[in-house]
Amino acid sequence: MTGLLAQTNAHIRDAEREYRDLKARQDRLRRPVQLIDRLLQELEELNLKGMKRVPISYEPRLDEILALVGPIQSIPDQLANIKVKVGIAKLMDALFAVEEALFSERRAPIVEPDSESFDSGLYTAA
Repeated sequence: MTGLLAQTNAHIRDAEREYRDLKARQDRLRRPVQLIDRLLQELEELNLKGMKRVPISYEPRLDEILALVGPIQSIPDQLANIKVKVGIAKLMDALFAVEEALFSERRAPIVEPDSESFDSGLYTAA
């Protein structure tokens, strides 16, 4: 009986660890999405006012976004356009592409090649 209890506890701990890992991954991707959303809103307002280029004052925020999304492998092309002194529309397109990649990454299935399917070895009474 102790063996079954220990095995059940181990499975519960594994499930809790996987859940914590998933939440940490989602939280890590949530911050850049929030920054990008705010920045896109401001860029749209600048665009509506007739501005053509991204002001230099946006550089620290763009650097922060680059630092947060740098480890994501699927977006190297768009990262080159995240800078000041480019057209507002070009930066907005790059930010939308990065955000799309972040959404894909957040919803991507977690692949664990070593994980085995749960088989308790017990049978239910029918």
